[in-house]
Amino acid sequence: MADDELNVGEEESKSGGKKKLILIVALVLVLVGGGAAAYFLFLSGPSDAESPESDEAALVNEPSIYLSLDPVFIVDFLVDGRQRYVQLNMTVMSKNAQQVDAVKLHMPLIRNSLVLLFSSQSFAELKTAEGRVALKQASLEAINSILEQETGQQGIDNVLFTNFVMQ
Repeated sequence: MADDELNVGEEESKSGGKKKLILIVALVLVLVGGGAAAYFLFLSGPSDAESPESDEAALVNEPSIYLSLDPVFIVDFLVDGRQRYVQLNMTVMSKNAQQVDAVKLHMPLIRNSLVLLFSSQSFAELKTAEGRVALKQASLEAINSILEQETGQQGIDNVLFTNFVMQ
């Protein structure tokens, strides 16, 4: 019997050791899992390289914002010894409110660039639909170029001629 009592004590200490081992393994797994979760939550947030792409994806569902470039643009041309004029109202369209605010802020620079662009056009070309489309595209590129220069990103999606009068 003394032998039986001695064997029972050994089994209890072996099962106690197994319980401790299981407890240590579980604790290590919880700590590693917690560390991994903390890493993903705090350290692997959106990086600067991913921000413009995620901003563009977020802006797709936003409503368009329109900004009229007032006052009206009036450009004069000398054609065959006669004075000619082009008057146009312009509105820019964007989904990015920050870039619309940037257009407001840099309006003098943008208007200057557009006046120089308009005055460099040929009156005969502006009479054609292709000439107007080309002017619209050139205006969009001029505005986005200034925004990229001043803010580091483009942001105007479209330029709309809301009034185009040639005389």
